Amino acid sequence: MTTAHSYANDRNISYICKALGNPTRMQILRYVNSHPNCIGNDILLHMPQDGPHAQSTISQHLRILCKAGLLDSQDDGPAVCYRVNADCVEWLRAQLAELQ
Repeated sequence: MTTAHSYANDRNISYICKALGNPTRMQILRYVNSHPNCIGNDILLHMPQDGPHAQSTISQHLRILCKAGLLDSQDDGPAVCYRVNADCVEWLRAQLAELQ
């Protein structure tokens, strides 16, 4: 029987996985993971040639990753710095490990 707690966990897992379901967002997450406190413009400059090259597109992907809890953002004057939310990634890892 499904409990309310497990249903909420399942919804969170689904939401996070949906955010990760886009290859561009995976590229962004990997970049931010290897460059903590990077600025959104840095991400745009380091996207692969076949990736998006519009700031508005990158910003939209960053918003989705932040809303899913995978990234934390902090204003640094006119720029926004991003960092991977290690707690969220670890939580997801633990939830997926329970499927074994």
